Amino acid sequence: MNAPALRLARLVAAGVSAGFAFGGVIGIVYSKDPAPMKALAYTLLTVLFALHLRNCVRRADGRRPRGWPWTLAVQVVLTGAGLLLFPATWYGNTGFLAAAMLLLFRRPWPKWGGFALVLAAQFASTLTVRPAVTEGLYVAIGQTAFVGIALYGVVRLTDLIADLRGTQAGLAAAVVAGERLAFAEELNERVGAGLERVVGHGEAVLAAEDQERARHELDTGLSTARLALTEVRSVSHTTREAARGRPVAADLTIRVASVLVVVTILLMIVPRELRQVTLATPPPGLLALFGASLVLMVGLHLRACLRTDRYWPWVLAALVLVTYLPSLALGPKLWYVAAYLPGAALALVPGRLRWAIAAAAMLGDLYYHAAITGWADNALDTAYGLVYIAERALIVYALWRMARLAAQIHEARMELARVEVARERLRFARDLHDLLGYGLSVVVLKAELAVRLLGRDPAAARRELADGLDAARQVLSDIDSVASGYSTIALADEIASARAVLAAAGVELIADVSAARLPDTHDAVLATVLREAVTNVLRHSDARHGTLVLAVDDETVGLRLANDGVRAPAHEPGSGLGNLRERVEILGGQLSVETGPDTFALAAALPLDPALVGGDPDRVHPVTRVELHDG
Repeated sequence: MNAPALRLARLVAAGVSAGFAFGGVIGIVYSKDPAPMKALAYTLLTVLFALHLRNCVRRADGRRPRGWPWTLAVQVVLTGAGLLLFPATWYGNTGFLAAAMLLLFRRPWPKWGGFALVLAAQFASTLTVRPAVTEGLYVAIGQTAFVGIALYGVVRLTDLIADLRGTQAGLAAAVVAGERLAFAEELNERVGAGLERVVGHGEAVLAAEDQERARHELDTGLSTARLALTEVRSVSHTTREAARGRPVAADLTIRVASVLVVVTILLMIVPRELRQVTLATPPPGLLALFGASLVLMVGLHLRACLRTDRYWPWVLAALVLVTYLPSLALGPKLWYVAAYLPGAALALVPGRLRWAIAAAAMLGDLYYHAAITGWADNALDTAYGLVYIAERALIVYALWRMARLAAQIHEARMELARVEVARERLRFARDLHDLLGYGLSVVVLKAELAVRLLGRDPAAARRELADGLDAARQVLSDIDSVASGYSTIALADEIASARAVLAAAGVELIADVSAARLPDTHDAVLATVLREAVTNVLRHSDARHGTLVLAVDDETVGLRLANDGVRAPAHEPGSGLGNLRERVEILGGQLSVETGPDTFALAAALPLDPALVGGDPDRVHPVTRVELHDG
């Protein structure tokens, strides 16, 4: 988490809130209420501001404050009292309650329903002192809605920074889950269906009384098993290639932030300017100029907040022109938009230069406004003018920061999701090769033995076929575990399987195996090494003899399987040894291959923590993770 960015975001939220509260103070100062009523209004506003800071300007964890329903209820009561007692001056203060509705409620109906009720209450209160419907709409939308949405935006900027890592992990998990579902569907379509047919043909062989019928079913089943093995290798290869990168589904974070930016800019500028032109009722020609100028200015502000590019000087220059030139024809009282220029400068200008240009624009706006209204000698009005301009500038700056941060979060989340998907595809390709490839190799081996034995020893052929059917059923059950990522194998089981499979293939195996218990991670990796070594014997040799050694001492554990009868390779090496090397090196070990004129050996050595030999009762192993920095 970027602590300076978080502190700045919270400072902006508090500053904008204080600016709106100061506007409420100015309203009380200029009201015609007697002193006791003014004192009551000051007290209500102070309590409301304190409740707003407690309820809405939250800590970095983003959680709602303890007891928030009760403090929100107090805020509702005090806001309603203000509307009843001070309808002529209280309108800006209802925005605090509108923001609280948006920030404290989680579900859409109470969130937006409460927001709408606050606007309706403000509209009804305004009509008691300003009977015109247009005035009621202006106060409800241009004041209450604007303050509520603006405060919601600047506070959500803090939450965006605080919640960065959680949203990243959530998207990555969702995308990986989708990948696993796709893996499962592809495996069942390309491999599972073929294995079902293999099992069906095998069961037909076992049930057949006619030897010709049995041989036909056996030959068909063997061809199907070989095709399934080819499909496993194909899926493994294409999945590994796909791990190099493919776009993943986007999320809505950047869209939501953009909508919030657009709505806030519109509420900040449009209602006030439309009210001015409604009160002035200019002739059609000036009205057209006003409308074109307003559309252009709003568009330039949106560009400043939503896009950052190298053409910012031209955008800023265009904003300066549309800020001042139309007033030559419309008059400064009808076209006064200079208060929005400092915020656009903060959004457009890069680096520290933005603060200098924004300050210069703020002083220029202050002088311009003083020349129009003639309040240069009034210190309170001057202070309010400064606060008004600074408040709008902070809002635009916060909106720009939100849009920019949303884009950065979006990009970081997409990149993290791509990394996690790539890892998942590599894991899938590895497990597919290691688990299903080995199992299907056993199925093919048993089917080939059954074919050779069927004519001279039908009983032995049926035994080999039954073993092959058991292996096929195991492969079918492994499909789900490979797709879900929860596939594990044990070294002891693999040693027993290696003895049986190599014996069935006619390989005499001499084994020297230590009985020491290994950590789970080491046990699983060595089991995978042994499985790959046996697969190589079956696929790439005419072996008759082999040796298996598993040796454990205080510092290392080593496994080595050697065989004779090596054939010259007729194809490029597959991904099996690459998979093994990755697994072994993760544990700090080494994988080595030894070749001779007629021999081949695969060996793995892993370092051991002596404390873990004999088991890991707490099952605590290192977990890799992705670290992102949002600075």
